[in-house]
Amino acid sequence: MKLVPGRGDAGLERVPVERVDGDGHLAVRRRALRLGVLVVFAVSGACGVCALMYGVLAVKLMIVDMPANECGGSQCPRGMTSVFLLAFAFGFLSVWVARLGGKTPGTVSARTLAAVLVFGVLAGVWPAWLGYAWLRGPHMDVAWEVGRDRPSSVGVLGHWASDPSTAIRVRTDGLYAYDTAGGDVRWSAAARSGTSVCAVSRSTPAGVGIVGFQGGEGSCGASVGAVDLDSGRWLWRKAVPLGEEGGGSAVMTAAGSVAVVQGNGALVGLGLRDGSQLWSAKVSPSCRVQELDAAGDRVLVVEACTDESGTGVTMRLSAVDASSGERAWQSVLATGGGMRSVDVLSADPIVVHVAEGDQREAGGVVLFDDAGRRKATIPVSGPDGDLAVTSWPEAPGSMPAFQVVVSGGLFISVVNESTQDSPREVSAYSLTDGRRVWHTAFEDGIDRLAPGSDGQINVVTSSPWWHHLWRVDARSGQRRGESVVLRDAPLSYEFDVRPRPEGGYVFVNLQSDSDQPALFAAE
Repeated sequence: MKLVPGRGDAGLERVPVERVDGDGHLAVRRRALRLGVLVVFAVSGACGVCALMYGVLAVKLMIVDMPANECGGSQCPRGMTSVFLLAFAFGFLSVWVARLGGKTPGTVSARTLAAVLVFGVLAGVWPAWLGYAWLRGPHMDVAWEVGRDRPSSVGVLGHWASDPSTAIRVRTDGLYAYDTAGGDVRWSAAARSGTSVCAVSRSTPAGVGIVGFQGGEGSCGASVGAVDLDSGRWLWRKAVPLGEEGGGSAVMTAAGSVAVVQGNGALVGLGLRDGSQLWSAKVSPSCRVQELDAAGDRVLVVEACTDESGTGVTMRLSAVDASSGERAWQSVLATGGGMRSVDVLSADPIVVHVAEGDQREAGGVVLFDDAGRRKATIPVSGPDGDLAVTSWPEAPGSMPAFQVVVSGGLFISVVNESTQDSPREVSAYSLTDGRRVWHTAFEDGIDRLAPGSDGQINVVTSSPWWHHLWRVDARSGQRRGESVVLRDAPLSYEFDVRPRPEGGYVFVNLQSDSDQPALFAAE
């Protein structure tokens, strides 16, 4: 009521008064109710778009990403079950929340509700996608690839990593260097007409690689050449007279500023950049050089020596000074009549694999100090499983395909603890006493073990449908996060992998007669 002066009671004028209840002003309650309805419909829209996205993505996982429309265990697309369940859960929640908001008719106009629903849909798209990405885990797609080897008759002998941004493939028709950033060819160095590359050195000191050539029906290594890995320019080419011990295969390495090759019953030291002969060291007539490897200024020489009867074979390892050709020490690896093969797994520190030909002896991995003294022997076959030192048979003259990493005082190898065809375990052994330091197992077979970055090793596994890249701490064996799914990775049976400076990884296919690209990057 409002009093009008001079009119007494008749001056009382009625005016509208807003009622007040016990909880506060009605206007405040209406505003709160209106706000609640808006929030409810926004949440309903967000849940609805989540349900729609997850429903579509679940169908995509089932039809597109799941080969043969069936799977089980680790072979199923990662996160598929969770995406299915969340699609139903968000759909139910969206309907329930919308019905809850619909019980307050007239509170908000239909136009406002439509706008709020649209806002909720737009606001829910990005969180829904982040949730899907988290459920799916890390994936990598092919960033670029280089076409398959042409002509198809060429063979692949190995590859060099002259620097982190360059990958060099050695083929029988020459050498090809690629930029890891985009796969562009940096340079190529073709073999001379009428010749082919037949052997390749494992070490590339001072940015120089050594290869052996074969001409016509001649022996591999009848000539040797050096190539500058920065420019692809041939530095020199020199004939190497092979004696009876040549056996049709070339043995060569590079150490410091010297290239070391075997030829005509001797080890010959050549200037790395000019090919001039620096020294020559005779090899015993009863011995045959089987392998050369080097690190720093030390060359490791593996020899097979026969006794006077011609039936007994002694395998021995020697260290030769690359600057002078003088032998610093010599150690007997194995004796007896069985056929053996010896591989230098690491030249620094010195780790040698001796494979026994006698089935009663499975061989072992022998650890040496710098003076040639044995520190320990890790049995190839023991209570902890069988060491799978090599990943695939190596062609004559090609780089060996070792499934080992020597890092941080540890010898790390693929191990097969069961009778399965594909090994699924990795173990690390101390380089001091040979004891096992750590062990880790994977669900799928291991295709490749390779050095990584930042104290890691890379393990590539494969199921019938997927390839996975695992990053493992080299010191502890702990896996660093989930595996990376390599989507549609065109890997051949033989390949190598290494990180690239731009992020991601470069994969180098090494299998001859393969329909897969020569190399590709995944990121």
